[in-house]
Amino acid sequence: MKTLPITLNSIKVLLIGGGKVAKQKAETLLKNSIDFQVISQNYILDFPNCENIKRDVLPEDIQKYNIVIDATGSDEVGKILHSEKSKRYFLLNRVDKPEECDFFFNSLIIRDDLKISVSTSGKSPTMGQVIRNRIEKDIPKDIGKLLNRFGKDRIDGDIDIRNIEIETKKALKKVYLIGAGTGNPELLTIKAYKIMQSVDTIFYDHLISKEILELIPKGTKIVTVGKQKGSHSKKQSEINDLMLEEVENGKSVGRLKAGDPYIFGRGAEEFLYLIEKGVSVEVIAGVSSAISNGLPPTVRGYSSSFTVVSAHLRGNSLNLDWIPLLKMENHTVTVLMGISRSKEIVEEALKIGISKELPTLIVSNISRDNETRVVTTLENLILDSKKVKRPAIIIFGKVVKLDTKLN
Repeated sequence: MKTLPITLNSIKVLLIGGGKVAKQKAETLLKNSIDFQVISQNYILDFPNCENIKRDVLPEDIQKYNIVIDATGSDEVGKILHSEKSKRYFLLNRVDKPEECDFFFNSLIIRDDLKISVSTSGKSPTMGQVIRNRIEKDIPKDIGKLLNRFGKDRIDGDIDIRNIEIETKKALKKVYLIGAGTGNPELLTIKAYKIMQSVDTIFYDHLISKEILELIPKGTKIVTVGKQKGSHSKKQSEINDLMLEEVENGKSVGRLKAGDPYIFGRGAEEFLYLIEKGVSVEVIAGVSSAISNGLPPTVRGYSSSFTVVSAHLRGNSLNLDWIPLLKMENHTVTVLMGISRSKEIVEEALKIGISKELPTLIVSNISRDNETRVVTTLENLILDSKKVKRPAIIIFGKVVKLDTKLN
């Protein structure tokens, strides 16, 4: 069997049969805007509304068409087709009889005028469908709009091959902002893991654990872009440009971010930058230390609400605007990136009248083998913060009293 993808113009097809298989063929023909007629003695109830004739097929019917599809499975119809085949040539497809077929239906991905065909030469249509479904996930649904624009440019004589290559590569490739969670690989989502296995390039932060990095397949390009206090290896603008460069080179990109990309992870900044450049972006949520730290943020009788804050703002500036929240009854405040600012936090809290006995918890390396938990008070936070290694969070509130019981 020789395979040659071709585009047919001004054709008309005869489809014989009105059952489930014929219905599938009719739907494929309709989806591809092919003119066809159906002849069958009987039709199932949900058969597509097209040019249907209700009777047995006759030899003279076949003489009107150059392409015939037999979806009946009938030996009698087969005899008629073989007889007509001996008189003149036409293309024949008999479903589930590959030895009698001149052509096979391929598994198609259709995006307007863009069509991608997967053929198994009739050996396993099911395998073709599985592979088609896998490829289809990577083809943007609106890529037909881009093709239409290129088609208009071609008619106008305005063909820029390099620009077409760049824009098509951008449209086909994605950047995935992947939440890598708190460091324990078992807390990765299944989707995060799958994407990590499939992308060409991965950019990762310094907080990503060794165990998670070990899940990245060999051959994947790995780039560290970690932003660490006192040692910023890459500016945010540099990270953005590096990701864009990979996409323009036809690479799919995974951006591994500790915790959840949208919780103080600058995920939104990267998302906005990339979509403004015409790049497709998908965010994959991750387990945040702000929520999953072994201490429930809300417990009846202890905490009826909670707030997640960062002690750092843009440019490493100090953020203490949230300190008054510590006065709220039955409220939990979780502070990310605050260990290095313990002194300023304590001083500001005591200055506005927060009790020095306020229950406080420090948790470092959450969910990892070296997790450390220190139950303390506001007064002793500065001293106790020196006992833990980063990454670490600080939790304030009455709910801290439950930590010993819960852990």
